[in-house]
Amino acid sequence: MLRFTFGDRALRHFLFLERPEGKDLQDAQGFVSVAPAREPVQRAEALPRGQEFATIGHLYRGIAEGLRGLTASCGERAVFVGPPRAQATPERLGWPQLIAVTDLASALAAVEEIIEQGEGCAGDWRTAHYGRFLTMWRDYHDLRQRDPAFEPARPVLPGYTRQPFGIAAPQPVITDPVTFEVAGLAAIAYELVLQLLNRFFTHTDETEQQLSALIGAAIDMMAGVLRPLATALTTLPAGPPYDGRTAGFSFEVSYVLGNTVPWREPAWALLHERATFLVQRCADATGTRGTPQAVHQAHQRAATITAAIAAHVPAGLLPSGAALAAGARE
Repeated sequence: MLRFTFGDRALRHFLFLERPEGKDLQDAQGFVSVAPAREPVQRAEALPRGQEFATIGHLYRGIAEGLRGLTASCGERAVFVGPPRAQATPERLGWPQLIAVTDLASALAAVEEIIEQGEGCAGDWRTAHYGRFLTMWRDYHDLRQRDPAFEPARPVLPGYTRQPFGIAAPQPVITDPVTFEVAGLAAIAYELVLQLLNRFFTHTDETEQQLSALIGAAIDMMAGVLRPLATALTTLPAGPPYDGRTAGFSFEVSYVLGNTVPWREPAWALLHERATFLVQRCADATGTRGTPQAVHQAHQRAATITAAIAAHVPAGLLPSGAALAAGARE
């Protein structure tokens, strides 16, 4: 796994990935592929496999072409089989640019929006991702010229709480006890974000109010719990033998993600159980010496989110203490 910190090499790599098609730009050192190029997929092949794409825009243009081809051969209704109600909408997420995909026209519009955000519209890339990375790269070099010792990022080391089961090569494992605890809390919060989003996009008979509660809980968990915990990690020591390095969030997931059960009530009961577990772990960690203030902030926000989830879980499926608290609120 290639690791790099924020700086010239990282910015050059992102510039290379987001460059508009046709723009000649070399990738940063260490990112040039040495593997042989993959052969194009043949029409008769039954299984998917990796393909070569020069840019992110190239990838999404390929997706658009595939959607056109499928619609031409199968018919639009046979391709876009999902219920419109399952789509994330601008109204529900408060994101005006969001496009709900229900047919070929909306799918192509969504793809074009992604391409424009990365490369720029009609060749104007100054406000697109490419232009923003270029501005950051220029600012970085301007600051380095003024102060050669300037470093834009903390000396983070992406570390785990244990050796990841999906990576064969040994990975850095956090050894500082306080940092280890905060990393564990961040991992639980991250997993819960994924579980909430998964339920939102694979819901069954949720009401409109419940769908709003799901997406609201997911966003609040990202912004109010995961972000402060992950940010605090970058200020905490990774521990020996990584002296001088702080910990970086590594997106650990302990459970295989999936819509555990299709039925709403037990699915929500599980979400509540995991959220309650996070609240309790935050509360336990708050009393530990050296624990950053971010844990206290995460504890308060996670408790609010958990209460919002509990309001949609039948009392009989709540732990006894939580059921009594829910009854008192009613």
